[in-house]
Amino acid sequence: MKILAIGAHLDDIELGCGGTLAKAIKNGHQIRCLIMCLSSYSRYDGTVLRTEDQAIREGKKGLKILGVKDYKILNFKNKYITYDASSVEAIDAVLDEFQPDLIFTHWAFDTHQDHHNTCLASISAARYFNSIFMCEPFPPSGRSYHPYRPQVYIDISDSINEKLKAVTAHESQVKKYGADWLKSISGRARMRGNECGVKYAESFELVRYKLEL
Repeated sequence: MKILAIGAHLDDIELGCGGTLAKAIKNGHQIRCLIMCLSSYSRYDGTVLRTEDQAIREGKKGLKILGVKDYKILNFKNKYITYDASSVEAIDAVLDEFQPDLIFTHWAFDTHQDHHNTCLASISAARYFNSIFMCEPFPPSGRSYHPYRPQVYIDISDSINEKLKAVTAHESQVKKYGADWLKSISGRARMRGNECGVKYAESFELVRYKLEL
């Protein structure tokens, strides 16, 4: 199976579907990751929280831990990723070349504007593709007026360690959110696992899915 994971920033894929990708790679599936922006980050007051070099270094390390070798980083501006022809066509180009069987993207009601717009652009670009999953949002994003619905579960009991190590590779984010943030990532996976009868799981909300019988 060919799987494309689309994330706004360098860390989003690890958070949303990192365990799933690590498991898929172990099982011989072909993975490509598309990151929409270089992911440097500054506050409104000019305080730099993550430089471009730091974001790329951490992102490459995180993807390597998952086992991802095929990835592309686009140059949209952090906090200003658009939902328009430029973002749709950038994803279009990757879809046309890679022809994935399954697409992972952000949740449509995520409160981060980059995540929201990346999801909408992904859905528009993937108009001819039949299987699209939206990743569960993780705080501080995703605190929405609309409830997230866990509709699909994937057992990541054998890849939870890779997921947590890949997230931890983003040292700037761990510093920003603290050790309890990491514990909550593990706790979320444990809760989703409990819901579907395994130890650890990631959940997804469907845009659409083509079932092969």
